[in-house]
Amino acid sequence: MSVRRAQESDLDALMRLGQRYCAADRAAWVPERARLGFLGLLHDDDNGVVLVCEAADEVIGYAVLTWGWSIECGGRESLLDEMYVDEPGQGYGSELLEAVVAAAKEHGAARVFLETEAANADARDFWLKRGFEIEDSVWLQRRW
Repeated sequence: MSVRRAQESDLDALMRLGQRYCAADRAAWVPERARLGFLGLLHDDDNGVVLVCEAADEVIGYAVLTWGWSIECGGRESLLDEMYVDEPGQGYGSELLEAVVAAAKEHGAARVFLETEAANADARDFWLKRGFEIEDSVWLQRRW
């Protein structure tokens, strides 16, 4: 198993895995948005990075790490926007997560945020076992 920075040649695999991620998360899959989102991160690190996890020369997982800026943390912070592995329970997710944290540190981020769905206790258990803490904030959004 290996983890590397995604390239544009990985786009088809990312789209396939992204659709599976949305199905598992019960989220809407909008291919046009996903394609634009991935492409905006594959050419440079200005907005974030996409990492892929490979086993037997096949992309079996990915993680999307994006940048934000925070006065509270004194600069760059990061958001683990999406992470998905086709073969859970094999240790691939843990290795991919370590690569995510390393990439965040390498790019000067002071912390990594992520969100889980309220009903997804298994995901929270995964993150908590790997050093993440539940925060006392509530995220809100406004769409347009």
